[in-house]
Amino acid sequence: MKKFTLLFVALLFAAVSANAQTLNNPKDADGFYIVKWDCATNSFAASNNFEADETFTFAIDVTGTPFEDWLRGTPTEGATRSMAINKWSNYGEINGLTNRLKQIQGNIYGATWNILQMGASGTSFDVDKASGIDSVVFVGGQVFGFEYSATNSGVAWWQWPDGVSEGVAVDPGTGNIFKTLPNTAAVSSPEFYNDEYPGMFELDFGTVKGYTYACANIITGVENTIVNSATVVSSEFYNLQGAKLSAEPANGLFIKTSILTNGERVSEKVLKALK
Repeated sequence: MKKFTLLFVALLFAAVSANAQTLNNPKDADGFYIVKWDCATNSFAASNNFEADETFTFAIDVTGTPFEDWLRGTPTEGATRSMAINKWSNYGEINGLTNRLKQIQGNIYGATWNILQMGASGTSFDVDKASGIDSVVFVGGQVFGFEYSATNSGVAWWQWPDGVSEGVAVDPGTGNIFKTLPNTAAVSSPEFYNDEYPGMFELDFGTVKGYTYACANIITGVENTIVNSATVVSSEFYNLQGAKLSAEPANGLFIKTSILTNGERVSEKVLKALK
C-alpha cells in the first residue's frame, strides 16, 4: 500500500508538472521569474526591482518550450507569429487589451508596461488597494501564440502548440509568475498610451494606457530632447492617430520616432508653429 501511494503521488506530481507552463526566464531568490528586461544591456535584469506604478519592460523567453518550434512554423500568409500573455493579479484583472507582445530578440518577446496604469484602464483592478503603502502585486498568467499583420493585430488568436495544454497558467513553482516590490509611493511614472508610440498595434488596437513596445523611451511632454549615447540613423513621422506620414510635417503637432544604432526606437511629441 505504501509503495502504491508513493507511486500515485509521484505520477500525480509528474502530470501536474507536465501540464504547467514554464518559461526560460531566470528566477529570483524567491523562485519567481525575473520578467524585467534591461534595455541598456539587452538582457534580463538581476531582479524585478520595480513597484506597481513604475514603468518597465516586461519580457518572456520561450526558448526550450514548445512555443519555440511553433514560432518557427509557417504563419498565415502576410502575417507574423508572436506571443501574448493573459494576466491577472491579487487585485484583479490587469487589462486584457494589453496582452500582445512583440519580438525583442530571438525567442524573447516583450512590451513596456506600467501595471497600475494598465489596471486603471481595465475592468476590475483595485487601483486604490494596489497603490497602498507596502502593497505588493502578485501577477499570474498564461502565455499563448498569435499572429498579426500590418493592418490586423489578431490574424490568428489563442494558438497552442503540441505539448502545452490550452489555458494552463505559467508557474515557476511560486503560484504566480512574478511580484512587484512593496509600494512606497515614491515612484510615480508619467502616464503613457500605446497610440502615442507608433509600433505597438496602433492601427486597429485602440487606445490603451500604460502599454507600448519594449524599451520605449517614455516622453513627458512636447519637444522632449533625446538623450542617448547611440546615434540616430533614421527618423519616422506619425500623426497623433498613429498613421505613418510620408515626410516630416512643416507645422502642427506630430510624433517623431528616431531609430538608433543600437536598435532602440525613441519617440517624442513635436509641435511646430506655422511660420
